[in-house]
Amino acid sequence: MPKTHATIPVFIPHLGCPHRCAFCSQNSTSNTMSMPTDTDVSEKITSYLSTMPASVIHREVAFFGGSFTGIPSEMQRNYLQAVDPFLKNGEINGIRLSTRPDYIDNDKLSLLREYGVTTVELGVQSFKNHVLEQSRRGHSVSDVYAACRQVKDDNFQLVIQLMPGLPGESVEDAIHSANEAVKQGPDGIRIYPAIVLSGTELESRYRDGIYTPMTLEEAIARCVPMYEIFTTNNIPVIRLGLHPFDSSHQDDIIAGPYHPAFGFMVKSRYRYRQLTKDIFNYSRSDTSKPEDLHIHIPEVHAEEYIGHRRENILMLQRDYPQYKITYSITSVDSPVFVAL
Repeated sequence: MPKTHATIPVFIPHLGCPHRCAFCSQNSTSNTMSMPTDTDVSEKITSYLSTMPASVIHREVAFFGGSFTGIPSEMQRNYLQAVDPFLKNGEINGIRLSTRPDYIDNDKLSLLREYGVTTVELGVQSFKNHVLEQSRRGHSVSDVYAACRQVKDDNFQLVIQLMPGLPGESVEDAIHSANEAVKQGPDGIRIYPAIVLSGTELESRYRDGIYTPMTLEEAIARCVPMYEIFTTNNIPVIRLGLHPFDSSHQDDIIAGPYHPAFGFMVKSRYRYRQLTKDIFNYSRSDTSKPEDLHIHIPEVHAEEYIGHRRENILMLQRDYPQYKITYSITSVDSPVFVAL
């Protein structure tokens, strides 16, 4: 399917942040070591637009990596003014940016509105105060609720970023955060499992044996029910897992559940859970007890249902030995089970 939406990322690592959170190394996660100027922003937009496919009908600029509303207002204006000509001539359709919940107020939102910002992403990380405290976030859950309400009331699109696996978080805490995020009415969610990066406080805690990151399997298991909560509530999960690290920053990953295909792994496990529930219900209602069971798999999510190297199908065959399970990819909306 041709690409119709594109985001031009501008990374401003740590800019506007009052301190360094325990998990944070934006230079590593953004693959960016220097701060862009407003001229750099203009040139980057021009460069991206020159190579963008004709099929792209929605283009936006995104300021990531720092706390945009925490930087001096004059610098915010300079960055936003660099985008403004592209907004006015219709080459860019919107601006999104990320910031901290405690750096949201009416004056800051007014400035963003003045320059055509459409989406505000809040680095919430958790809806549990003890997790925020142990992660050195410097804000409370009450700040999160207030910021979400202000962003929505001012008619910006709201995206909430969560980070399961932070110090002190339990599985129940992660589910709580997902459910609380839903209540804020976000337009999108990003889920970034916590990993240990070089030069962070988490690295020191990890090496001292104070902090143990999730394994890859634990991270998948924790994120699947979170993903299910958002999917059930029709809230798009626009990112699962960190963006792939540049080769020059691979060594910055000390420990934790980093994988370039993490998002697919979570979605595939979610589809497996759907299939197991469906087969369980089918087996309870099936009085003929056929030996052969054929699954019509939706074409739109076929890879996720089948799994990497047919992993999900093989697990179904293992878990339901009473059936000889086969499948085909069709245009159904959801899996259909047919006794053969």
